[in-house]
Formats: sequence, C-alpha cells, structure tokens
Amino acid sequence: MKKYCETELRYRAIFEQSPYGILLIDGRGIIMDFNETAHRDLGYSREEFTHLHISDIDPFQTPEDIEESIGKVLDKGSAEFEVKHKTKNGEIRDVRVITRVLDLSGHKVFQTIWHDITEQKRAEEILKRHREQLEELVNNRTAELSRVNGQLQQDIAARKSAEHAREEVIHELQEALAKIKTLKGLLPICAWCKKIRETYIREHSNALFTHGICPGCLKKVSPETYEEVFNSATEYKE
Repeated sequence: MKKYCETELRYRAIFEQSPYGILLIDGRGIIMDFNETAHRDLGYSREEFTHLHISDIDPFQTPEDIEESIGKVLDKGSAEFEVKHKTKNGEIRDVRVITRVLDLSGHKVFQTIWHDITEQKRAEEILKRHREQLEELVNNRTAELSRVNGQLQQDIAARKSAEHAREEVIHELQEALAKIKTLKGLLPICAWCKKIRETYIREHSNALFTHGICPGCLKKVSPETYEEVFNSATEYKE
C-alpha cells in the first residue's frame, strides 16, 4: 500500500509539474483529468476547464469530425498531430498533440500530451518569408546579371567587328601606300622617247590620260606632218 502511494505521488508530481499539458480524455471526448499547464495555457481556471469538451477548445473540427478522429486513434492505439486550439479570450494557438490509448479499469481512455508551438510556427513563417524574399532577390539579381552579361557580349562582338573593320581599312591603306611608293620609286619609261608608260600610271594612280603626240616624236615618226603643222603655226604667228 505504501509503495502504491509513493508511485501515485511520483506520478502526480510529474503530472502537475510538466511544462506540457497532460490530460486524460475518455472515448467521448470528455476531459477526465488534466494538469495545471493544460488549463493555464488556454486561459481557463481549473473549475472552468473541468466542464469543457474537446470540441470547446477545437473550433476547426465539428463534433462529428472529432468523433471520427477519436475512432481512428482507438483503432491505431496512438497518434501524433498538430491542431489549433482556441483560448478563453478567443486567441487561436498552434498545438502539437501526442496521444495513446490506455486501458483504465476496463475503459479505453486517451493519455494526451500537448504543447503550444505557436511561437515556433510564427518563427518558421517569418523565416519562410525571409527565405522567399531572399530567393526573389537572388532571382532578380541573377536576371540583372544575365542581362548585363548579354549586353557585355554584344559590346564585345561589336568591338571585335569594329576592330576587324579597322584592320581591313589599315590593310587597304597599307596597300595603297605601297602602290604610291612603287609609283614614286620606280617608273617604267619608254626606251625610245623616254616617256613614262601610260598603262603603268593608269594602274597605279587615279590619273586619266588624253592621247596625243609630242613634237619630238611627231618629228621622228612623221617629218612631213611635223613640217606641215609647225610651219603652218609659224606662218600663222608671223
């Protein structure tokens, strides 16, 4: 008897001092026993909490839903889940529930432990929002970097094209300069009359030619024509 009393005392000490709510609930959802944390966290006095049903603190499930949930736990023997509880002043709290079925004097009851995880859920939600904002920022930054990189590639391509065009112009100018130097440095001259050959100058410059014959060549080639032309010119002057 003494040993039984000691066991009961230890049980009650753990039961009352637990930082989590501990309850005994019958198969109809009626709260049979509970510790101080269970009623205090929801803002009820012990006397007020004694008269409550599970449906009174779970506003999101109908009595039928609760009855169905109780039946599932009875079949499985235990369960672990999250629910929302309503406090006496109407505040909604997130709660983690662990429950198991016990046989108490031939009756099936639920030994239930629950603890408030509202602050944890809020912290997780804040962290989630921050993570989403960070992901959005990273995505926007990545898109901007991609756009800038694309523009940079276009600028590089345009610069290469301009450099290529510049090299072609330089090459053309160098060729033109080489031709000019050739024209200045070596001129093919007729071995007979000592005149520069027309074809060479036409190929190496933009000069245009009008054709005729110089007096010296005319005199050598056609003395008669020379005499006729220049004698007539002399007579005309006189």
